[in-house]
Amino acid sequence: MKLLLDTQCWLWWFAQPERLSEEAITQIADEANELWFSVASIWEIGIKVAIGKLPLPESPDSYISSRMNQLGVRALEITATHALQAAALPLHHRDPFDRMLIAQTQLEDMTLVSADAIFRQYSNVSMIWATHS
Repeated sequence: MKLLLDTQCWLWWFAQPERLSEEAITQIADEANELWFSVASIWEIGIKVAIGKLPLPESPDSYISSRMNQLGVRALEITATHALQAAALPLHHRDPFDRMLIAQTQLEDMTLVSADAIFRQYSNVSMIWATHS
């Protein structure tokens, strides 16, 4: 299975793994699954660090690259097709980073690992619920 980790779940894996559901932990740890992290999430982390909303123990470039290597995560680039799909989505969610993750999940036949309940409003999105509630 191809898993696309949303920004929050990727951060939780390293800083607060207890927040993740057992299913999310099992699927992320399963070496048979391909793990992906969107460039949209990398961009989102960089912005949040720059505006002081996300403290990290080291610079974003070092933090992200070392942890992507540690977990064996591949970067999912953003394409024009992804951007057009994100723009065409219903406006259930206005966050551009999250809309990109939905579009990428749909177009790349991936399963999104997320704790964001609003994602459930989109059709054609395979999800692993990543929180305990």
